[in-house]
Amino acid sequence: MSVDWSARYQSGETPWEKGEPHPELPFLLSQHQEVAGDAERILVPGCGFGHDANLIHSVTRAEVLGLDIAEEAIAQAKREYYETGLAWAHGDLFEWPGRYDLVFEHTCFCAIAVERRADYAAAMARLIPENGCLLGIFFLNPDHDREAGPPFGVTLDELMGFFQGDFDLEWSEEPRRTYPGREGKGRELSMLWRRKKIRNLQREWEQPI
Repeated sequence: MSVDWSARYQSGETPWEKGEPHPELPFLLSQHQEVAGDAERILVPGCGFGHDANLIHSVTRAEVLGLDIAEEAIAQAKREYYETGLAWAHGDLFEWPGRYDLVFEHTCFCAIAVERRADYAAAMARLIPENGCLLGIFFLNPDHDREAGPPFGVTLDELMGFFQGDFDLEWSEEPRRTYPGREGKGRELSMLWRRKKIRNLQREWEQPI
């Protein structure tokens, strides 16, 4: 199921737009200072109007890029945060180049079509170098049937299946704070995934038996 995100922004049909960063994000950045503080390049995919990206930029020394497939979202982010020095880009995550020490996920994974979730995981493995991190607030349980998204629900077992091949799960817990309406056990899950060491298979093949 594909979604015309530009049309959604043009019509104002954007229930995910809350006008502020996720309430749990300050805690996550404080809890994982060694991750955010050491990062030189941070990507925020599906950034929307850029509230999360702006908060991350304000508390780190990193180069932060907000990326969204909807040109209207990026245009608004540029208008709202034009004095911050943040970088913004209109583009497709699945085709985006580069390497990022940290990717922050919030409502991007749940917005994409279910059949493209493996592509999302592959994009994270491509964009994040070994020892880099994916820090996310995953929306597991929207208040509608899974097929009625976006957002599309996901189970913990499914998340583990998508990411554990290339990442190690270092930490997870339910958010302490969230937006009104998202309260309730099992609706969201904060997770920190670290990119596994990429084995040099050619070097292993060269070793004597």
